[in-house]
Amino acid sequence: MILALLAGCSMKAQNTYQEWVAESVKLIENNRLDSAASALQNAMSLEPANENNPMLLLNLGVLQRRLHRYDEAYISLTAALAANPDPESVLHNRAALLCELGRFDEAIEDYDSILLKSPQNTEAYYRRGLLYLEKGDRKKTESDFKTAQNIDENSLFSKMGMALLYKMDGDWPEAAKIYSGIIENEPKPASVFYLDRAECYVNTGQFSKAAADLRAIEKEERENPFYYILLGRVRLNQYDNFAAKADFEKAKKLGYDAALADKWIEKTE
Repeated sequence: MILALLAGCSMKAQNTYQEWVAESVKLIENNRLDSAASALQNAMSLEPANENNPMLLLNLGVLQRRLHRYDEAYISLTAALAANPDPESVLHNRAALLCELGRFDEAIEDYDSILLKSPQNTEAYYRRGLLYLEKGDRKKTESDFKTAQNIDENSLFSKMGMALLYKMDGDWPEAAKIYSGIIENEPKPASVFYLDRAECYVNTGQFSKAAADLRAIEKEERENPFYYILLGRVRLNQYDNFAAKADFEKAKKLGYDAALADKWIEKTE
């Protein structure tokens, strides 16, 4: 048994560059992300000068981010920029990582770099606009969202930006129209669009419609605290205070702002 294991290890040690890359793909498909990251590192260690290494570094950085190894991910993504055939993908991924780390100014710089090379990139305008909003700069947020809209009003990112502007202005019906259009026209609309539309319905008193949207995404959003806030508000409207309180408490437990959650809990008592 020991000899068999040693033989297996010996075979692994003799893997070629391409074999390590192929193995990483299989490991990712089986959700063995840590092993997949190691396979990519093994490939690059075999051929440090291989021209495909910048793409492998991008994939490695993405895997490390998913594994919450953020410092390693930042190093990999930064290294991936050198001679990468798709620098925009690297910058998008690094900017997303920087957002998770709360390093918003650096993330904005990455989006600035993307837009310098691709001034028609509506996703970059949308995501940079979100960062400006996080920093409290409504003027720059609105400028980026409207620029994206002017470039391509049919872009998903343009639509999301305009919907958010409507929400910020309290124009819930117009925001709901945009989310409805996305849900109807996207082949596989993400659950977040149903969540956003449910928020619009709750704020316009259309609780039955909100409940339907929330039921449709229950499995996908069960770990999202805001889902339970909306669900609690629907149940509060239905005079089911006991269930509403449980929803608000669940939201608080999942990380929703405690002070805001407590205000909703008070309404159930």
